[in-house]
Amino acid sequence: MRYRWKLLILLLTIALIPILMMTTLGARQVRLLGDMLVSQTREHHIADVESGLRLLVDSYAQVISSAREKLEMALMVQAKEVERFLAKDVPLPPKVYFAEDFNEGRDLPHDTILSPIFRTQPEGRISFLKISRSTQVFKLAPGAKREEVSADIGRLSAMTPIYESISKRLQEFSSWQYTSLANGLHSAYPGHAGIPASLDPKTRPWYRAAFERKVPWSDPYVDPETRQIVIAATMPVKRPNSQIAGVTAIVVPISRLLERRLLVRNIPPKTEAFMIYLETMPEAGQRGARIFARKEHTDISYRKWWSQISNDWLTSNDEAEFHDMITDLEAGKSNTRRMSYNGRDSLWAYGSMQNQASLVLITPYDEILKPADQAEENLQGLINNLVMLALYTMFGSGILVVVAAFAFSRTVTKPIEALVESARRLAKGDFDTQTEIRSRDELGEMGRVFNSVGPQLKEYRFIIYSLDLAKEVQQHFMPKADPKIEGLDIAGKSIYCDKTGGDYYDYLDIGEKEQGKIGVVVGDVSEHGIPSALLMATARAFLRQRSSMSGSIARIVSDVNRQMTRDVEETGRFMTLVFSEIDTQERCIRWVTAGHDPAIIYDISSDSFDELGGRGLPLGVFEDSAYRESRRKIAPGQIILIGTDGIWEAHNQQGEMFGKDALRRIIRAHANKPAREIIVAVLDAVEGFRSSREQEDDVTLVVIKVED
Repeated sequence: MRYRWKLLILLLTIALIPILMMTTLGARQVRLLGDMLVSQTREHHIADVESGLRLLVDSYAQVISSAREKLEMALMVQAKEVERFLAKDVPLPPKVYFAEDFNEGRDLPHDTILSPIFRTQPEGRISFLKISRSTQVFKLAPGAKREEVSADIGRLSAMTPIYESISKRLQEFSSWQYTSLANGLHSAYPGHAGIPASLDPKTRPWYRAAFERKVPWSDPYVDPETRQIVIAATMPVKRPNSQIAGVTAIVVPISRLLERRLLVRNIPPKTEAFMIYLETMPEAGQRGARIFARKEHTDISYRKWWSQISNDWLTSNDEAEFHDMITDLEAGKSNTRRMSYNGRDSLWAYGSMQNQASLVLITPYDEILKPADQAEENLQGLINNLVMLALYTMFGSGILVVVAAFAFSRTVTKPIEALVESARRLAKGDFDTQTEIRSRDELGEMGRVFNSVGPQLKEYRFIIYSLDLAKEVQQHFMPKADPKIEGLDIAGKSIYCDKTGGDYYDYLDIGEKEQGKIGVVVGDVSEHGIPSALLMATARAFLRQRSSMSGSIARIVSDVNRQMTRDVEETGRFMTLVFSEIDTQERCIRWVTAGHDPAIIYDISSDSFDELGGRGLPLGVFEDSAYRESRRKIAPGQIILIGTDGIWEAHNQQGEMFGKDALRRIIRAHANKPAREIIVAVLDAVEGFRSSREQEDDVTLVVIKVED
């Protein structure tokens, strides 16, 4: 029987009061259900944000710890070499450069350039320092005489190749390498301008820290040469008779140590980030948190660490909680606390980084709860509409329903109660819940629709979980780190437009890595999504397996094509590929192209571009396709870029294409920077060009810089 016929009977037989009572109870249950859903959403969202912030703090701690270990290992090597040369008789080199030579710009080394290292002027301007990586610069402390330290000048001059080797391995962190002797001789690498004439290294914080601290790290201080905030890894050095000769050090700018783009981008919006140092507050006489670095912007697009030495202290009105946080940090503990910040109730996540330095992330609770508040507002609006609709309907019908309401009330209210109870179980995550409404009216139809919702939600959740798992698996296929090959600076990056994609890059050990050879592969599967991701994974497996065996790269590509064609020839899918082999001993690159856009090579010395072209069908088209190996000499200063068409075929809102000319301009403008920074510059430019338009294709880029 249709529901409207039941209403006709109810109009004649059911009393108004039972309908009113059941409607009220139903509305109350719906409101309770809404409140429960909102409460659970709030709790889960707060827990997710709290967990994410703690994970971010721990990740920063791991990154900084890794950097610290790398710097300390380099410092040990540097100190050992300094002591070794101090034990030798080394003649003076033909030319020795002193601080005044660089400061006055006279008779400088042939490789002197304006470096990316800049000096902050008092009025806010910056000036780039002149540096030379082929020499050191020496400085005599006030009172020291050149003829008395000439023997040590010769000994320390022999350290230049050692400094240079260490500097190349630490270029992402360090700015200067010092050795200062007790006799007043101070040497710095690379040779540079900006050393003050009155500088006495023995009075500097980094020099004293080598003797005053149990750990080889100074407190943050202002570098007199750059006026930037730095810390120094320091270690005493001895002469052959075991007497202290002085101190050797590696100086690290705070901003370089902290700047990790992947971690920065994961700091939630509206979250303020601080690096603090635990010190005794001069006025209060108790331990406090002095700020020495902070994020300039809460907007993810503009975030950058800014270091400072000032009397800024991180504080909160919740003194007890703040004191407990200081206690946790002194004990090296990570934790989260709810405290006010600038008058706003906030979530604080913090953890110890090294020594007394700590990271603090502060997110206002009203920002955390914005999604839950919006959901609550929408849900309450829907509930109010439903309640008002029910009341208006009941009021219009109430005049007639006077006599026989009791007998038939259950036929209406029981299905509603069943739906409410089932909805409550569904809200708790029981997607297998079913409601039994056997009537053939609208309520029965509602019950049948309700019973179909749970399985659909369950299937949807499974799909989302599967996509997330596929994304995680595919991300593990990409190289976890850039290879370290002497004479090469290599970096790569892939960004997918969906959860999964068909772009691929890899570094392959072709059996001769110890001889200075490495294989670099970039591929692009037609289309994107799950099918492309599966084909990419298959191609990766074939390439890795085949490249581990003997044979030329042309033979490798041919064999992989034969295997792939047998798998995909009936699907219509294919994969373009550039397989290159770089030989640093022979100073050449060999490559095979399989339907892929040619790699771009840029020569800084001639300011010219060329392409590493070649013929060959994409993999998976014809089983017997032949591929030809090409070869070219490479020279220091050349840059090789291998990418996918998601870069130059990116479109902006006006439908214009990014193009390869824009890509070449970026390469030319950033040619003197490391490979990783060139990749960042290209991807930032593409993203800025695309603006608010969605990414239409996967983007993959590998940059290879040939070094001396």
